[in-house]
Amino acid sequence: MAPAYYIYKYPYKLGWYIAKLFNKNNELVFYCADPLDYEMFLPIQKHLPNVEIVAKNKKTRDYLTKNGIKYLRMPVFPKAVIMARHSPYKFSVKQIVKIGFDHGLYQFKRWTSPENYNRFTAYFVSSNEQVKTSKTLGITTTKAIGYPKLDNAFNGTYNKSYLDKIKNELNLDINKKTIIFTSTWNVDGLSALDRWIDRVGELSEKYNVLVTVHTWTEKSKIEKLKSTNGIIFLDKFDVTPFIMISDVFIGDYNSLIGEACALDKPIITFKVPESKRSIKEITQMIESISIRISDFDEIENAISHSINNPDEKRKERAEANKIMYYALDGLAGERAAKEIFKWINFKNDN
Repeated sequence: MAPAYYIYKYPYKLGWYIAKLFNKNNELVFYCADPLDYEMFLPIQKHLPNVEIVAKNKKTRDYLTKNGIKYLRMPVFPKAVIMARHSPYKFSVKQIVKIGFDHGLYQFKRWTSPENYNRFTAYFVSSNEQVKTSKTLGITTTKAIGYPKLDNAFNGTYNKSYLDKIKNELNLDINKKTIIFTSTWNVDGLSALDRWIDRVGELSEKYNVLVTVHTWTEKSKIEKLKSTNGIIFLDKFDVTPFIMISDVFIGDYNSLIGEACALDKPIITFKVPESKRSIKEITQMIESISIRISDFDEIENAISHSINNPDEKRKERAEANKIMYYALDGLAGERAAKEIFKWINFKNDN
């Protein structure tokens, strides 16, 4: 438990019960710890009327202000809270409905302590397979709803017109194939960014090169990529449509690999060493759905092969999708909203 919990647990409880006494509890709030959280929440929010946003820090407040989104600051005293982080301790009253969800896909990193999940009333995951795994670990609150972040890719929002507009805005060369480089946060050696950051510009003569990295990547490396001639650095939280317009996806051990798999894109991955945060089954899945390379000198042959053989691992991608996703139908956000209403109504009736 975070030390802060013990500092304001009882003052918070007192404030909540006073708010309840005077019928001043917020009905439903979304605790937003990072701008990425808000982007992940949008496909759920559209099905939830009157959700108030609670901004954790200045970074998030600045982002929300820039986008014209009203927000509250802590403390707030809601009847129900939704969050994409393990922070239910900030709402230390048992009567509060606490809904959590992952801000990444599936379980590319190891589960943390079961206690972190069991403090939630319900914790949304992307697949039934995750629910089965979580139960073996003693986690009892998981509920498979799919992956809301991908809803727009399957509900018609990111249609041909939308994607053509993006291509035009990026000024892509129609005579070149498009590739997208991605990388996870460099923790425990799982990122391959250092293997290509100095050379990725070499590919721009032959391909449209899109690049995105984890939001927590060192600022100096992000600036280096932004200044690399010939490539397009994607300073976006939602890169799903950019994966959709790409012909080949390149990653390491990042959950965006799962998105590329769902979108049936040829995948190339850099081999990274096993670590305490990696999962053997995920490594095996990545090996099955992608062409594996060790260093940048192998990349051109791998890209050429992928472009010429886009269906080569389609069967493996389809099998992996059955493991990672409850469904790819564009309705995950709606399912999540229905579950939230169900819990709120259950609490109100009891």
